[in-house]
Amino acid sequence: MSTIDKFLGFLTLGEDINKVDPAKLEIAEGVVSSPSPILNVQTSDDDLIIQKQRWIKNWEPHVTKLRPKQDDAENYWLGKQGQDFLTNMGDLAFAHPLTDNIIFEALETFLPQATRKSPEPVLSSDNTKEGNLLADNVRKMLLHLSDILNFKLKLKTVVRNWALYYLGVQKIGWDIENDEISLTSLRPQKLIMDPNATISENGKYTGRYLGEYKKDNAEDLAVKFPEKKDFIEGFVNKQMGTELQYIEWWAEGGRLLFWTLRDEVLGKALNPHFNYEGREEVKTDEFGAETVESFTAANHFKNPEFPYVFLSVFNLGLHPNDDTSLIEQNLGNQDLITKRYRQIDENVDGMNGGWAISGELSGITQEQSASVIRAFREGRGVWIPQGSVQEAVSPMKQPGLPADVFNSLQDGRNELRGIFGTAGSTPAGTAEEKTVRGKIIIGQQDQSRIGGGVAEYLEQFSDTVYNYMVQMMYVYYDEPHIASIIGSENTFETVQIRNTDLNRKLTVSVKEGSMIPKDPLTVANQAIDLFAAGAIDPITLHERLDDPNPRETVKKLVEFQTNPQGLFPEVSQQQPGAAVQGGAEQQSGDLLSSVPLQ
Repeated sequence: MSTIDKFLGFLTLGEDINKVDPAKLEIAEGVVSSPSPILNVQTSDDDLIIQKQRWIKNWEPHVTKLRPKQDDAENYWLGKQGQDFLTNMGDLAFAHPLTDNIIFEALETFLPQATRKSPEPVLSSDNTKEGNLLADNVRKMLLHLSDILNFKLKLKTVVRNWALYYLGVQKIGWDIENDEISLTSLRPQKLIMDPNATISENGKYTGRYLGEYKKDNAEDLAVKFPEKKDFIEGFVNKQMGTELQYIEWWAEGGRLLFWTLRDEVLGKALNPHFNYEGREEVKTDEFGAETVESFTAANHFKNPEFPYVFLSVFNLGLHPNDDTSLIEQNLGNQDLITKRYRQIDENVDGMNGGWAISGELSGITQEQSASVIRAFREGRGVWIPQGSVQEAVSPMKQPGLPADVFNSLQDGRNELRGIFGTAGSTPAGTAEEKTVRGKIIIGQQDQSRIGGGVAEYLEQFSDTVYNYMVQMMYVYYDEPHIASIIGSENTFETVQIRNTDLNRKLTVSVKEGSMIPKDPLTVANQAIDLFAAGAIDPITLHERLDDPNPRETVKKLVEFQTNPQGLFPEVSQQQPGAAVQGGAEQQSGDLLSSVPLQ
């Protein structure tokens, strides 16, 4: 038994920290975590495996409680809810349970609202000419990466995972094949975390360790870890196409990286996404000569960090995952909606009615009654052998449902949409508003709800992702990387960045309010009002109207006001009156004096 193991065994004679209520740990004095040594690349494989086993054991009780909640949220979103409500309806039985899935509608309305705007990076440096140019080039590179990596769509996946699984996760890495930064939206179920860790407001994880389940076939795994090739071949009995699931571990706040497969450490290293003091690389020129190149420790971060960014909103600071979710808060409402919906359906079917036939009064046998009822439904004539038709045969119909049933259904729908903040963002939500202004107002209420509730967290989340992408540029951009973006007036702008260009401190953030959802009609109306009041210039007006070439549009406006025949030479060459010409010259002069056209 190793010294570390003996020490841990001694410490664990006391109370099991993992069985203590996390809220009580906030005011506890003494040991408040599982015993753990400081790990590094010199730590033995045996001691790393001991820690791995302890970390998994610590996480299992927490995830056992969390998993049923995640399954509930996923099933309700999929519409697999209230199976016990389904009744046998004979010929009218449904192949799938009848549900009014407002949870799906609300979440899939919420997502486009929350992620409609792309996060806009803002960079600054030392305010010198060179610093400002570097900041602008890095900003353009981030916009380029955001486009080619589909960051906006990945952000939507992160938000959906957060809503369903109580946590959203984005991993930043390096794609060796494409020689570029990579972004991966992970399912949180793939992670092993410290149950007592938390997520900060900017999406950073506060724990000391974090594991991720990964999958590769045996052949690729042997290429990644050549020193363990014999072990891997023996593990799969030389069937190298077999897929293996192993765990990638990040420890000591992200400084140490190692991989495990069962009780074997496949490899270990320092966090590769950081430039360390004294780092050297061996480079080979075109003639085969090798040279050793030394690097100074230039980084965007002060210390190595976990390459994961988390989205957490409804978090009390006791666990890494949210304590509740929008879906969990609406499970009761959805059950009520499903119940009322099916009650209405069954009663509407009952209103079709049936027929009651008295055999004694009509002289019709039980076997004949089915044919008689079918004839009634088809509108054909029926002969009644004896008795009064009204007394012998009568339709049986259910009365209509009272309005309270429909009101209860509608109240449940409105309550659910209101919690999500989508009451005014769906056709059903705006149907009761009779005026355009009323529809705009309830839409703005949704935007305020989503913008204040989630969009601000998304801005901080994106801020952290962008900062990590800049750190990756410091580490991996040994060769020039080219970015091409669409600039002003729909023209292409190209920039080139290499890590040697990153020679001064950069401040990276996301423009405040850039992700708060805004209704395009509202923005357009505000722009027109501001222009009419003289508060903005014509170019800004057209920018807010989503004009693709606002400067060109204003330039043509000035040309038209100055010389209409110049734009339309095919029109009659009649000269305008003096008063009209003078007014046009005066107005165009005002525009030209206030708007730079070049």
